[in-house]
Order: sequence, then structure tokens, then C-alpha cells
Amino acid sequence: MNPIVLVLFTFFCMEGVTWFVHKYVMHGFLWILHSDHHKKDHDHVLERNDSFFLFFGVPGFLLCLFGASAGINAPYLWIGLGITMYGFAY
Repeated sequence: MNPIVLVLFTFFCMEGVTWFVHKYVMHGFLWILHSDHHKKDHDHVLERNDSFFLFFGVPGFLLCLFGASAGINAPYLWIGLGITMYGFAY
């Protein structure tokens, strides 16, 4: 698949992934981390909810890393780039 198409496809698919994760993970079994995003009962700059960047940042980083190691034609690189671009846009 064309790398540009793969990056764009991944970028737009991330909207569905984030919707799913928000509805079923953040408002599900990881509500303990997400709840402080809805109820501001603290004086801290950071919230437990801020840890969710790992759910998207780490996979995007690892896909870029392993994809770059595998070569320019590896789809992992382009998928990781799409995930990372979505994170920046978000």
C-alpha cells in the first residue's frame, strides 16, 4: 500500500479507535483513571486521566521505531506515523 495512503488511513481510523477506547475503556474498567477528568476535585496540574497518553503514544512510538528499523517500506513505520500525527492533531 502507498505509504501516504496508509498514514492517512491510520490517521482517520484513529477517530474510531479513540471513540471505542473512551467509551469502553475509560468509562469502563479504567474509570478510576478517567474519573478525575469529569470531576475536578483536586488542585493538581496533572490528572490521573493524563496517563492515557501512554495508550496511544507508546504504540505509535514503538511502531515508528520498529518500522524505521525494518526499512522504509515497512508498514509499521507508516501506521505509527499515522497514530502519532493523530495524537499531535488531537
